[in-house]
Amino acid sequence: MSYTRREFGSLVGGTVAAGTFLMSAPVLAAREAQARAASEAAAPILDIADWSYFWFGVERATLARGTVINGMQMYVEHWIPTSVRHPYAVVLIHGGYGQGTDWISTPDGRRGWASQFLEQGYRVYVLDRPGQGRNPNHPFVNGLFDAQAPTFESVARRVGAAVQGHTQWPGAGDAADPAIAQVVASLGQPMGNNAITQNVWRTRGAMLLDEIGPAVLVTHGDGSVFAWVTALVRPALVKGIVAVEQEPQSLQSLTPPQLAALASVPIAIVTAEASPATATDPGIAAALRGAGCTVEHIRLADLGIHGNGPMVMMEKNNRDALRPILTWMQASAEGSAPGTQAAAPRGADRNRNAESTALRLADQGGFWVGVGRKRMPYGTIAQGQMFVQYMIPAEKRYPYPVILVHGGGGQGTHMMGLGRRPGWVHYFVQAGYSVYWLDRPSYGRSPYHPDALGPSHLPNVPPLEGLIEATNVFKTGQWPGPGGISDPFIGQFMACESGNTADEAFHSDLAWAGGVELVDRIGPCIIHGHAFGGFFGWGVADRRPQLVKGILCMEINGNPFERQLRWGLTASPMTYDPPVSDVAQFSLVDRTPPPDSPRPIASPFKLQAEPARRWKNLPQIPIAWITSEFGAGGSPVANVEFLKQVGCSVDLLRLRDYGMAGNGNLMLMEKNNHEVFGVLRDWLDRKVAKPA
Repeated sequence: MSYTRREFGSLVGGTVAAGTFLMSAPVLAAREAQARAASEAAAPILDIADWSYFWFGVERATLARGTVINGMQMYVEHWIPTSVRHPYAVVLIHGGYGQGTDWISTPDGRRGWASQFLEQGYRVYVLDRPGQGRNPNHPFVNGLFDAQAPTFESVARRVGAAVQGHTQWPGAGDAADPAIAQVVASLGQPMGNNAITQNVWRTRGAMLLDEIGPAVLVTHGDGSVFAWVTALVRPALVKGIVAVEQEPQSLQSLTPPQLAALASVPIAIVTAEASPATATDPGIAAALRGAGCTVEHIRLADLGIHGNGPMVMMEKNNRDALRPILTWMQASAEGSAPGTQAAAPRGADRNRNAESTALRLADQGGFWVGVGRKRMPYGTIAQGQMFVQYMIPAEKRYPYPVILVHGGGGQGTHMMGLGRRPGWVHYFVQAGYSVYWLDRPSYGRSPYHPDALGPSHLPNVPPLEGLIEATNVFKTGQWPGPGGISDPFIGQFMACESGNTADEAFHSDLAWAGGVELVDRIGPCIIHGHAFGGFFGWGVADRRPQLVKGILCMEINGNPFERQLRWGLTASPMTYDPPVSDVAQFSLVDRTPPPDSPRPIASPFKLQAEPARRWKNLPQIPIAWITSEFGAGGSPVANVEFLKQVGCSVDLLRLRDYGMAGNGNLMLMEKNNHEVFGVLRDWLDRKVAKPA
């Protein structure tokens, strides 16, 4: 991706060329040097007034099997600083096979441009284009997957350090480079760039701008097409476009009248020194100028910023590379905007949060763990990668971080609230915990491709009809929406869903490998799983018992030894004492729970015959099982009895015992979710670690 200011080769200070004002290179370079010197201090605290997410353009389709979300929704995550110092928001738009994570962190773990814009006092919005990233890709809607998945070899050739003069890549730049692995792990399947897709982009882009007000659109690769078509329908709200690493064909879909219609929008094209865009960006800039557009071509090398390739926002000097963009935005995009304090964005009072979504962070970011390598005839592809997003509070009050694992066919957004209401991530961070939350392999930001995970690994999106009437899902006393097929909260929830993984043992093995890598990286921690994500804690604790200090189970799915849970509560082997090499070695008996047991009541359920084999590695780890009034998942009694039989120390936390009624399986998103969180926090204070 390459931003190009203007062409400074033949510049004299203050020259006018093709009707466009050019800032002189010496003046610009002096400003950049001054900014560079001012930013060498440690990265500042991120003081955030509002952090949340929303899906724009959630639509329903009626199929023979029921009503589904149609796959055209667009995920947007936002960060609003406590002190807004610029009049316009920044919208970051990824390109190609990427996703919004391109802007959140670098492959070597430093802050990405999203946080750096936030440091500068901008309101920041990072989107995933429909069908990519957190927007589930449904082949029957978004198009078939490519015949070949992205390979380590091809990504190394494209973005690594192979090009002469490319010195800023944060790694060796070859196929074995861990930094390259982080890029490969992020690559999903884009929708085809055609008239239908562009209409989806322009309508969703317009919805976002109608919500947040005037903004500068910062793009990478063919993300510029998203910006062009959005600007055509909302020219008054697009205050500037910064196009990094332009695709040569990005303007081909626009007619001459459409190009001319962009004349009112200031444009910056950014080009890195060692990028292929050095050959094509001048022509793109000339075409835009020829249509009457105001274009600044920012050549980073002319500003003393050397050695960058096409992924400049991820490279070692990404802060240096951002400075000319900030300078251009303030001079050309913000220019004559009134004042420096932004007015409240339009729609700010819609779905107003009852509680604060504010956070003070020492750091934030994301990375992939469990990036396996699978050999294919056409190269090496990633298999089993699992995305981890994290937030570190400015004031840490607890010694152990918390790992949050989503359930069902969902993703990490389950932990981030719903409909702009705060969720588990907010509450844990506000309490003083460092928080890491996952997208399990093939879900959310952990891309799926059939070559890596099998043709049946991604079932169709589930229909709504069976769920909206379920008294343990959406039809509960604490659900925040009105219920029914048109409930916007149900739409926001279902926008993230992609169905359950077919082979639970295969999925478990992949997730456990990534989980072990994660706890080895972050040290002693607490694991909190919800519904189908509950298997994660058992297997990771079995492999790293000394690093797991507590396990929270929120209505984990399944009863012992049922369906694919052949090893008790897992589909893959655990370490038993005496050892078990085959599930046929278990001797099982039926148990019947008492009539007043918490719902759902499994009658009967299976346990081991005595003397029972024990879980060898988990007896010293405190465990809590949390259940609601109308909970789904496995029977609390069956699961707790199993855990006790295998030697674990476990507490059953029934919300009814805390005076909480009306909750279902999605208690972490319901109206009283903060009160439910208080039950978890108090148990952790008693059994795992008191606050400092």
